[in-house]
Amino acid sequence: MPSTQRSRFSDPANIVEECYCEARIDALNHVLLERGISTDRVIAILPVPGKIMVNPTPDRFRVLYRTI
Repeated sequence: MPSTQRSRFSDPANIVEECYCEARIDALNHVLLERGISTDRVIAILPVPGKIMVNPTPDRFRVLYRTI
């Protein structure tokens, strides 16, 4: 379920990307290891609440990181 977005107008040396994962520490660690994201590149980890109506989704983490 991870997704990535890039801005067309950013300086390529300082691009910030994002990915989503389940709101569990082991899932977060797995995504960081899988993508090769070290802790010094992480900008923020934001909680995203899940939805319980219409299209239920679980709670997730949104991870913002630098792409060196």
